[in-house]
Amino acid sequence: MLDSTFFALVVGSFVASVSNAAFSAGGALIILAITSTVLPVQAIVPIHSTLLIGSTVMRTIFFRQFIDWKIVRSFLLGSLVGSLLGARIYIELPEAVIATAISILMLVALWLPNISWRPKLKYPWTVVGFVHSLISALFAYGALLHSLMLHSSLDRRQIIATMAGCGMGMSAFKIGGYAWFGFDYSPYFAVIAAAVAVSFFGTAVGKLIVDRLSEERFRRAYRILVTVTALRLFYIGLMEGRL
Repeated sequence: MLDSTFFALVVGSFVASVSNAAFSAGGALIILAITSTVLPVQAIVPIHSTLLIGSTVMRTIFFRQFIDWKIVRSFLLGSLVGSLLGARIYIELPEAVIATAISILMLVALWLPNISWRPKLKYPWTVVGFVHSLISALFAYGALLHSLMLHSSLDRRQIIATMAGCGMGMSAFKIGGYAWFGFDYSPYFAVIAAAVAVSFFGTAVGKLIVDRLSEERFRRAYRILVTVTALRLFYIGLMEGRL
């Protein structure tokens, strides 16, 4: 049925695709804001992944020559376990706890200074994949990968491409996990199909934007966008905690 919810989710998917393709950030929170407004609570997190998978697939195709497959493969090893575990224990936690925890995680990871010491992990991106995907499966937004990517040696196109490859696999794992553990996607097939279709055009628009951005402007926009998102979540957490 073509109602206001359908159009809100499809338009939101288009805008999210533009934001993700241009800045590799913002799209997940755009979808989260819309789904949390127009969908039943129990559908927010499972539907969130389906509305984003079109964007991640299109970005993977558009930016495929820039993907760091070593990072993607390592990330997806951890993501498979984290996504399925998160889908299995998917429970409703207080919004104040979720919003505050994610916002602090984003801000710490994003603004952490470049220090010489790092934990000596044999497979660091596998650990990131597990933690990011577990949080994302529980709360719809993992946050960790976005912030850590800024401290990697990748340039702006490599960041967008590599995050797309990671996100595509993670979304597939999450969707499969929710379906396996009982979530019924059938009432949402039409809006999912429409969201995937418009994501092609949104990604094309976003690619035009990133091709015109300098490396410095991209990183500044990326940092500002993720910071504003984190501060918004932190504010929501404080407000909800007072209720």
